[in-house]
Amino acid sequence: MGEFIERLGKSSQTPKRWHYVAYDQLNIDLLPEHDTASELGLVFIETSWKASQLPYHKQKLALLLSNQRNFAIEMKDLGYPIHYEFGIGSYESILEALLINFGQISVCEPAELMLRTQLQRLHESQSIHMLPHKGWLTSENDFVNSVGNQPPWRMDKFYRFIRKSKHILMDENNKPEGGEWSFDDQNRLPWDGAVELPDLPIFKPNAITREVIEMIEKKFYHHPGKITIENIPSTDKQVHQLWNWAKSNVMYWFGPYEDAMTTEHKTLFHTTISSLLNLHRLLPKTIVKEALELEIPINSKEGFVRQIIGWREFVRHVHRHTDGFSASIPKDSLHIRPGAGWEGKWASPRNTLNVLEANFPLPQAYWGKKSGMLCLDSAVQQVVETGYTHHIPRLMVLANLGTLLGVHPRELTDWFWAMFTDAYDWVVEPNVLAMGTYAVGEIMTTKPYVCGTPYIKKMGDYCGDCSLHHKKSCPVSDMYWNFLQENNAQFVKNHRMSMPIRMLAKRDESKIQGYKSVTDYVRSQLGKGETLDPKHLEMLKSQ
Repeated sequence: MGEFIERLGKSSQTPKRWHYVAYDQLNIDLLPEHDTASELGLVFIETSWKASQLPYHKQKLALLLSNQRNFAIEMKDLGYPIHYEFGIGSYESILEALLINFGQISVCEPAELMLRTQLQRLHESQSIHMLPHKGWLTSENDFVNSVGNQPPWRMDKFYRFIRKSKHILMDENNKPEGGEWSFDDQNRLPWDGAVELPDLPIFKPNAITREVIEMIEKKFYHHPGKITIENIPSTDKQVHQLWNWAKSNVMYWFGPYEDAMTTEHKTLFHTTISSLLNLHRLLPKTIVKEALELEIPINSKEGFVRQIIGWREFVRHVHRHTDGFSASIPKDSLHIRPGAGWEGKWASPRNTLNVLEANFPLPQAYWGKKSGMLCLDSAVQQVVETGYTHHIPRLMVLANLGTLLGVHPRELTDWFWAMFTDAYDWVVEPNVLAMGTYAVGEIMTTKPYVCGTPYIKKMGDYCGDCSLHHKKSCPVSDMYWNFLQENNAQFVKNHRMSMPIRMLAKRDESKIQGYKSVTDYVRSQLGKGETLDPKHLEMLKSQ
């Protein structure tokens, strides 16, 4: 830490008050009001406690800590007194010790339930002054006024309300621009090679970022994943370099290809700014404003805006209103498996509702063991190497196959939380527990997001190079029908599942038994960490 400590130095200033800057509040616009920089001292905490909760991807740790340290230096250079505390304890215990010398410390309301819960006791004792978080585009009142105070909640209703109330993509008559609220039907092209794929930006690390990476490789060597140093934007200049690259290189084609999957390119036309948004290095109000100013097709513009003011804001409110879906869990449905199967001792963060009673352990294929399914293996490899893949491989490959296998939703959620650089509790739990696995029922989704082989083949190019033939030996469709059979009682009265349930009811018993045999074989092989045998699958499917 030589370069960082040297740059940080020792401040001779005595500020009037101190403010704790949480690890995901790295933006000057989130600071409380103040007349001059010198009157507001900023507290930063870097503790190994958080990295002991889950086996966080090394790229994720590198991105977060390099941004926090670089932001601290940026604030020092602007004249703010800085106190940067290193520790091994919880945030609550470290702040409590600092209060002895600093007096009351202010903090913006944390986004993560974990940190919010820790600081609540200090807030209740008036040791910490909790301030509103200015990084969100929408308020709790916006959420309640649009979808109500009790579930079920639906994103589309929230999205339309926000569009209208904030006049986003609305014409002079307060009607949606282009005549539609959503252009999803124009945004479902598979990758066809018709457009030149963008070269990805690279970022030259400064000495502070290099120190962080060196520390992680030594101290957290036992964590999963690889660090790709050129993929880490960690200074304010680099953060805006990425956003400017996105506006110039990918936003135009984002819409048509937002659901496409390919092995040819890591990110297609996705901006990859989600990690920086969730650290608040970039603010959503800035992103939305500048996106609306771009001369790009309406389907790309609306599709991007919906990701920000629709899903991102919506899932945050759902998570906050349900305390991470933990408020009404029956005691007999609680289940914990720390670390999602990664070697070591990890403190599992939460109990989980599990309406489908899925209990299969997360297979080692999610940590890099080859399954033989190229869609799964390619998606996992990309996550291991980069800490990222876009929303369709996440939902329709990684979550879909986990759901069809019957993986326990807490294990799958913990894996997503640990392995994705943009995953924090408020975003990962709604997206995996609610949308990806249907573990919380109809709180925010109307049906499970599952599919068979045809969707994966249509939207991706995995099938051509896969060792499993998409018709003869691929097990995904068999697993899909078996999933419906195993959970038939849950879905038989769900109107959005009526068509596949009716189709299942017409299948003879031998077909249904065949689906089960294929699924049992896949569970057995992946449960042992072994690769699927195409010939054995072909034999099972032909019976």
